[in-house]
Amino acid sequence: MKKILLVALLALLASGMLFAQAAPEQQKAQGPIEITFWSLFTGGDGEFFDAMVKEFNASQNDIVMKNDMVKFDNYYTKLTTALAAKTAPDVVVIHQGNLLNYVPSGSLLPLDSYLDAATLADFQQAPLDACRFDGKLYSLPFDVHPIVMYYNKDLMAKAGITKVPQTAQEFIDASLAIKKATGKWGTAIDNTTGVYKAYTLTRLFMSMLAQQGGSLLTADAKAPNFNNAYGEKALKWLEDLVNTYQVNPTELDYDAAMNLFKLGDAAFYFNGVWATGTLEKQQGLNFGAAPLPPIMGGQAAWAGSHTLAIPVQKNQDPKKVEAALTFIKWMTAHGELWAKAGHIPTRKSVAQKDAMKSLPYRADYAAAAAFALPTPRTPAWEEIYGTLSDKLEFAVTKNQAPKAALADMEQTVKDIIATY
Repeated sequence: MKKILLVALLALLASGMLFAQAAPEQQKAQGPIEITFWSLFTGGDGEFFDAMVKEFNASQNDIVMKNDMVKFDNYYTKLTTALAAKTAPDVVVIHQGNLLNYVPSGSLLPLDSYLDAATLADFQQAPLDACRFDGKLYSLPFDVHPIVMYYNKDLMAKAGITKVPQTAQEFIDASLAIKKATGKWGTAIDNTTGVYKAYTLTRLFMSMLAQQGGSLLTADAKAPNFNNAYGEKALKWLEDLVNTYQVNPTELDYDAAMNLFKLGDAAFYFNGVWATGTLEKQQGLNFGAAPLPPIMGGQAAWAGSHTLAIPVQKNQDPKKVEAALTFIKWMTAHGELWAKAGHIPTRKSVAQKDAMKSLPYRADYAAAAAFALPTPRTPAWEEIYGTLSDKLEFAVTKNQAPKAALADMEQTVKDIIATY
């Protein structure tokens, strides 16, 4: 009897050993976890993003990210449908200003319970807070792309200007000196609708309100908040550059403003960081880049942000959620690769990397991430944004009295908000 029990025991042990040996082989046969992503990035952005995905896949053997590109003009339509049906990819990119369209419906997974304090502390606070709603974190900021200032070093030198202007008056003085010494334009701020609306006016106007301690909308985003001394001071400066001091062309669309600076015909140029790649390709252009100066006193700059989120699925697979988080954390932690496209990484540790510090121009304006101005939280934002750009265009190019312009803009924004 003892002999039979011993044989049985040995058999069980052998089978256990075989199972233990087979388990890794079975796991190997199953292969890595595959997760999916829809990318809206095209052109130079797309090339850099695809290269990052490829490097992530090569960096480890447990996860494979499958990346499909979706045309930008169709991206949000396709994403909205997929999120509603709970059949979206495992990871999605959503602009910070669009998060409000998806958070209330429960389409995105709250991430707080998946992230440790050390990881969260590594993010710049402003873009991270912009991803929180009712105290919950629904995405992680991949980048910020604020409006910054570019300046022509050669034109400044010819006019004897050794210090980059910082205040409203310094810009006027420098622009006048450059125009007198070189015959070139002092500033190149697009103020007329072309292929794009004159969004730069709205971005600057918002920034300059915040630099004075004000804001475009009230804290609850339910009413306009710019028809005041802050708004009047900001608008008057924009108008004076064109009409009083005549250092900025009267009618200048987005492409024309870019070309004016590229060709060395304007000293100071304001645009998003995405312009860096185009400008550095311009042969013979000796320029610098810096965060938006405190024109009105304080530090603040309009900024957009690409954020990475995890959709709620019909059948949420915990392993895929963990894999998706691993991907998101890797991408944000290697932001120096994404910075090659011009964007500013959001993790503090990335800013300290030699690879980031060695990038021309990017490191010069990376500090802007700390005072990035997020999009107001209202479903009416896109309409407000476009309409204000049109109104500011009229005010600047027609030299409209600031108080009258602000009163008209205020009523228009009130009417827009009332329809939502």
